[in-house]
Amino acid sequence: MSLLPSWRPGPVGLLWELVGMPVAFAKLAAGLDHLARESPRGDGHMVLVLPGFTATDHTTLPMRHFLEELGYRTSGWNLGWNLGITAGDEEKLEAHIAELAADGPITLVGWSLGGVYAREAARRHPEHVRDVVTMGTPIRGREGTEWIVRWFRLLNPEAADDLTPEGAERHAQPLTMPMTAIWSPIDGVVSGPACRVREEDEGPWAQNVRVDSAHLAMGFNLDVLRALAQALAEHRAAAAA
Repeated sequence: MSLLPSWRPGPVGLLWELVGMPVAFAKLAAGLDHLARESPRGDGHMVLVLPGFTATDHTTLPMRHFLEELGYRTSGWNLGWNLGITAGDEEKLEAHIAELAADGPITLVGWSLGGVYAREAARRHPEHVRDVVTMGTPIRGREGTEWIVRWFRLLNPEAADDLTPEGAERHAQPLTMPMTAIWSPIDGVVSGPACRVREEDEGPWAQNVRVDSAHLAMGFNLDVLRALAQALAEHRAAAAA
């Protein structure tokens, strides 16, 4: 059981995030090499990492470096700031996925809002996607994200409807490939329970993995990186079974 408190998502939760981020960075610097040595090795296939809301590919560099150390190939999403994806951006992302999957299906890893788009891309093009991992991504509704939705619509009113109630219900539907949802009870931005796949959808194709991490630190939190490496290894075994 975690000894850390459970923070309520929202503006107040961001105060916890400001503490969690530097702590995670300090632990990363001290423990990354050891984690890379003890983690399951990759098989060389491509992993596409999608950043969270208001973030860019720069924020996923530590995660991609870690995956490359394990033997995977990686790519950013190459769409700049994630302010909400438009129809034109969806086409660019899907073309990027198809290009990366030229020599075989790829993994999609999505941090927060990036996970929404990873799941939707996998749903539309399962032929290109081997498995999906989300980190702090709202899957079961939008509890605690109302303030984010307002900010989202203000920054990009032309964005796709994934954060509407209708989009949320569609997004909650299960995928047809291995799926891991990494969630945190101390997420200061999104409600942890909302980031889990639904109980009725759990099984050989979907699982939830709990970690203790601030939302904004998930891309460089050692527990999250450990869970990511383990999930990719388990997905490979599930696909081969």
